[in-house]
Amino acid sequence: MSLILDLIFPKKCLNCQKIGKYICPICLSSQKNNSIKHFDKPPKEGSISLFKYESIVKKAILQLKYQFVTDIVDELVSLMVSQITLKFPHLLYYWQKNNFVLIPIPLYQSRQNWRGFNQSNLLGQKLATKLKLSFSDRIIIRTKYTQTQAQIKNHELRQNNLKDAFVLNISKIPPNIILFDDVTSSFSTLNSAFKSLNCADLNHCWYLTLAG
Repeated sequence: MSLILDLIFPKKCLNCQKIGKYICPICLSSQKNNSIKHFDKPPKEGSISLFKYESIVKKAILQLKYQFVTDIVDELVSLMVSQITLKFPHLLYYWQKNNFVLIPIPLYQSRQNWRGFNQSNLLGQKLATKLKLSFSDRIIIRTKYTQTQAQIKNHELRQNNLKDAFVLNISKIPPNIILFDDVTSSFSTLNSAFKSLNCADLNHCWYLTLAG
């Protein structure tokens, strides 16, 4: 069925409209990357936003979140896998060796019902499989409807918007985790999710996002 749909409605690059993929190699070559940021507040160890939230990666994320183009997920996951294995192989080995569990940031139920999916869950589950990492979307739940962070410019209001937005859904968490989201600008969402965890049981935590 997908082959028939590709013939009738061929995929086009979101930037240059070349037929073949949503993200063509030429347009991707101009995409800026990010690097590791280290934290000095254990158990948080560091964060990686794999790409700058701009250009074709931004267009792809917007297509997924607001136009519901879910077949773009595989291309985005492939980009993340390539970036991690090429740029951060030692970190990936560390995650694998120490049984890190990748946890997607949950959506509030009404927003997920409206969208029909949680983009961080779709991306995170496939990413974890490709990277040979464990995955769980049952550890944290979102109990509060919040305004989209991108719409809030004031830092204090961004913090208050996410206050008590997440709660722990299980009695004991894995000792090593990766909190995963599609986009971050100030770590407000990730920090709020982190605060919902019982840090006494947590040894190491990384933040990972597709873009930031």
